[in-house]
Amino acid sequence: MFKSAAILAGGKSTRMGFDKQLLEAGGRTVVEQLIVQLKARFADVLVTSPTPQLYAASQVRVIQDVYRDSGPLAGIHAALLHAQSRWVFITACDMPYLELPYIDFMIQRLHGADYGACVTEVHGRLQPFHAFYSRDALPLLDTHLQRGHCSVTRFLREIKALVIPEEEAAPLVPGWRAFLNLNTPQEYARFRGETHGSG
Repeated sequence: MFKSAAILAGGKSTRMGFDKQLLEAGGRTVVEQLIVQLKARFADVLVTSPTPQLYAASQVRVIQDVYRDSGPLAGIHAALLHAQSRWVFITACDMPYLELPYIDFMIQRLHGADYGACVTEVHGRLQPFHAFYSRDALPLLDTHLQRGHCSVTRFLREIKALVIPEEEAAPLVPGWRAFLNLNTPQEYARFRGETHGSG
């Protein structure tokens, strides 16, 4: 039920100014580090990317969006479409931190439950990544994308999602770093400084 994990790496990276698949820390790309960590926990690791050649040595399945230019929701759709399990853990190539104890906590909460997703609410906002999505949500996801509705938050509001409140999540997600996105050069520079990355 929890065999698959996917890294979304198909974004346009407009604010960063270069392809976020190339973000680095400690001499390796962030996405390479995510792949290694996810492989330790999930048997089936996918990357949604328009440039599969970047992953020739990574031994992961590289897939592409069915709905082009439709943002992260299309990446979630592609991941669910190709996953080998009902539940799929979803993160993104610009999110450098995984919290494995929190992933295990979410899995525990989902066992035997009937939901379309499991996400965390932090400061009143749903966190669409470092989250689980169910293949059961594919029909509604198709409908959203066919209608040109690309908001992940809107989709989450319409399906039956297990929303973990921040007071439950906080002990397992120090500083909320699992939900950190590197969107700008300034954020990337700060991250590299904090992790003593090279360059």
